[in-house]
Amino acid sequence: MKKTTILKLLIFVLGLFVLGGSAWVMRDTITTILFPEPAGISTPNPDKIETVTPAPAGIPRQVSYLGRLKEARTLMNHDYFALASNEIAEALKQKPDYIEPYLILAEIYLRSGDVWKLENLILELEKRFPDSSEILVIRTRQWIAARKFEEVLEMMNKTETLPPELEFYKAVLLALQNDHDGAREILKNLQQLEVITEDPIVSEAGLIDPYEGQRVLTSDVAVKIKELSIVYEEFDNLAEGKNAHLFAELAKVLATHNEGSLARELADTSIKEDVSYIDAWILRGYAQMLLRDFHLAELDLRHAYELDPLRPETQYFLALSLYEQQKLDEAALFFEKALDYDFEFSAEVRWKLLDIFSAQQKYDQVIELYRDLLDYDTESDKFISAIHTAVDLLKQPSVALEFSTILYEQDPEDVMAANVHGWALIANEKYVEAGQILEAAREAEPQNPRTYLNLGLLFEEQNKFDEAKRYYKKCYELGKENAEYNSVVNLAVDKYNQLIESEERPASPAAPINPPSSP
Repeated sequence: MKKTTILKLLIFVLGLFVLGGSAWVMRDTITTILFPEPAGISTPNPDKIETVTPAPAGIPRQVSYLGRLKEARTLMNHDYFALASNEIAEALKQKPDYIEPYLILAEIYLRSGDVWKLENLILELEKRFPDSSEILVIRTRQWIAARKFEEVLEMMNKTETLPPELEFYKAVLLALQNDHDGAREILKNLQQLEVITEDPIVSEAGLIDPYEGQRVLTSDVAVKIKELSIVYEEFDNLAEGKNAHLFAELAKVLATHNEGSLARELADTSIKEDVSYIDAWILRGYAQMLLRDFHLAELDLRHAYELDPLRPETQYFLALSLYEQQKLDEAALFFEKALDYDFEFSAEVRWKLLDIFSAQQKYDQVIELYRDLLDYDTESDKFISAIHTAVDLLKQPSVALEFSTILYEQDPEDVMAANVHGWALIANEKYVEAGQILEAAREAEPQNPRTYLNLGLLFEEQNKFDEAKRYYKKCYELGKENAEYNSVVNLAVDKYNQLIESEERPASPAAPINPPSSP
């Protein structure tokens, strides 16, 4: 089996580890947009402007009910469970009597392992939607997560007609019992069902279901069924296929689709069949990570590393398990080992190393990693921290200009790249060119507060304080109602008020020159 097979089937894991968020940096100040620190104004002054208060939860926007559900699923798939729950809360404000948000919330609790919240949610669903078959599906998955496999199968055998999704789970549980003929038969029958393809329609009574009363498959369940069926077909074609290999391949499919509990059980069964089967150890370790048990994941992945220390995927997942436990030095060691190979996740490894080296204040290594990442990624907002590191921490503005030039030349129409480049030019005292870049950005997006902030900085650096105040104030006026620009606006307010205060304060008298012998 090829060493990259696991990685290709677990490609969704990429989204979990790419650095998110953006920040804006001005000379010796860096304030993250996600966690702004409001600058208070202590002395009343009619000429001063006030900082804005960050919005309590996200950016104010008008999003449709279905848009909220879609956003929640996206966030959930990237392990942003709290943010996904916030989207569901907003969806419920719009449609409090619909079941769909509750079902996504149940999925969030299943993936995050929040047993208490899941139980309370099921009780709420039983009160609100007593006739819904979805409650049985969620309750069954709750039991599966608790490893009550025999109870689940007993319940399924006593139920005359199971929803198709539960038949899928029955097939997996039969496979776990080594009843592969029974599993194959169920999967074969399920593949005959129609798959839901129409987009849902929102009505006053909920989402209109054009398949109401029919036995149909949702697209995500249909994909899992198809992929498990392919595993069986390919295994049947192997002349000397071993059960350990079959269980591992089934575990891969389930891990790919975030079925952590079942993936762990199948990988565990594979290990029992062949204790030296490395893929099974990697898969069980990865399944433990899905279940957020990073200590057990570390143990499994260390064993896989002992069996074969040269597999980069083992090093990568082991590093991730260590990183989640804040064992940063050892995590960095294994991330770096993974980079010694032509590795499919090399960019993601570098982003994680950036996070570690920044926390360890190893700024020279941070810059080198950013230099490497320019070969993989040129999204300007991801490199703001690189500019900050070069200018403010390493005091190497020429390096910042090197980066910003590449980003700007890659896409001169990108206003963020123009702002980053303008800031680097200012740091290098290239004021004329900075002015040209920022003016072009202002013409392209005349309502962008960030550009006015940087124009203010440009004029302040040239001691043109009236112009600087005018641009800082314009930044405030454009961005004060938009939470996305809270940090940008507050920086502009700070700079504006500092200029006002400097005008109010009389110049301090020069200190007397002390004689050479003075202490």
